[in-house]
Amino acid sequence: MAFRGCVEGFVRPVKADEVELGAPLAWSVYDGAGKLLFVQGMVVACQAHLDILLERGMVVPETSTSGGTLLPAIGKGEGIAPSGGVEPPARAETENAAPEADAISEPEDAADGEEEQLDDEAEPEAPLEPLPSHPPVFPAIQQLRRVLQALHAELLDCPFHGFDERVRDLAMRLQVLVARDQDAALAAMQLEVGEDDQSARLMHAAILCQVLLQARQWDEEESISVVAAALTFDVALGPIVAELNQQPGGLTVAQRLVIDGHPQAGVELLQNAGVDDPVWLEAVLHHHERLDGSGYPNRLTADAITAGARTLAIVDIYSAMVRPRAYREAIHARHALRNLFMERGKAVDEALATLLIREIGVFPPGTPVRLANGEVGVVLHRGRDAAKPVVARLINANGTLAAIAAQRDTSTPAYAITETVPPNKYQALVSSAGELWDKRTPPMARPRRT
Repeated sequence: MAFRGCVEGFVRPVKADEVELGAPLAWSVYDGAGKLLFVQGMVVACQAHLDILLERGMVVPETSTSGGTLLPAIGKGEGIAPSGGVEPPARAETENAAPEADAISEPEDAADGEEEQLDDEAEPEAPLEPLPSHPPVFPAIQQLRRVLQALHAELLDCPFHGFDERVRDLAMRLQVLVARDQDAALAAMQLEVGEDDQSARLMHAAILCQVLLQARQWDEEESISVVAAALTFDVALGPIVAELNQQPGGLTVAQRLVIDGHPQAGVELLQNAGVDDPVWLEAVLHHHERLDGSGYPNRLTADAITAGARTLAIVDIYSAMVRPRAYREAIHARHALRNLFMERGKAVDEALATLLIREIGVFPPGTPVRLANGEVGVVLHRGRDAAKPVVARLINANGTLAAIAAQRDTSTPAYAITETVPPNKYQALVSSAGELWDKRTPPMARPRRT
């Protein structure tokens, strides 16, 4: 039997005349395997949901003759699992609990009147598998980025139940990767600063948020909320972001209205998808506010801006500057950080600006650089001095490819960094450098920065 908690024979497909757009469902709806799709009372908000109901929906509308309901209890967080979505992780309090069999109500003419027990059926596999104990950071982050891209597309198409749990799952997975190897996580996105893809920028912002929150030893639950905000803060710009990135001229009146309204529009999209976390929503709403009152939408100042919104604001500014636009080249990380430092205490939080420079370095991991001896390499990890990282050699001084990616300590004069190299100059070489982070000295063995 596919359905748990239901009498076989009462299950039937949803009928077209039983559901309509804008109306609440009379019953909970399941798929053919008995998995809950829509909760009873949920309003059918869009055509996509209506199509799913009519194509896959099964209902159990009657009750048993003994008066007991045939609908299984609805657990917290259950709901439609959109294609490409991420199943939320099991709650800590239920992970180690002994599985219980579900009771099935018997018809009145049952021989003994006792309840029959069924074993739980196996749930469909989630699109994202649990992270292995030591996953390669680069492919893991790219997988999360693809899932984020799919979630944004589905949210814009039609808000769906369970979106908040899926984004929280992404945030927690990202936290694990950053905690495991912060330099590799930073490098994974720094190597892609040439891309104008929205999911890449949001993933970059989320990693930077986690780096700052981890350094400040924030409460874990609040950290998840802020990272979730970083993964969704520009969701309302999705329909026009590619257009904006490629537009060489100024904004049109219509585009300016969309940009000015996107913080509030983003909050409304998230609320429609079930997000009710105030830390998450406030960070999204106020990520364009500035300490001096020059931001929007509410022109808040100083203490009126939450710590989460301040954190999101500074990583938003940085991740936008280091990515190219049609009307300008990407700004090198050290120049972007200098610009932020100049605004410390005015537009942005002074402590956060200082902390960002200390944590990612003047030359963040993944930055292509040229050394004093003529070699070209990529920043592997930060050193004791924020301006003197360790670099992996990729190209010899004579211009030939290096057979061995020797590590260069740039605090040594012969290996001092003389300039940053445009990422597109050695794009193929630098983009394939991900394995360098698996071969280097483990992060815990490196000296602590001062």
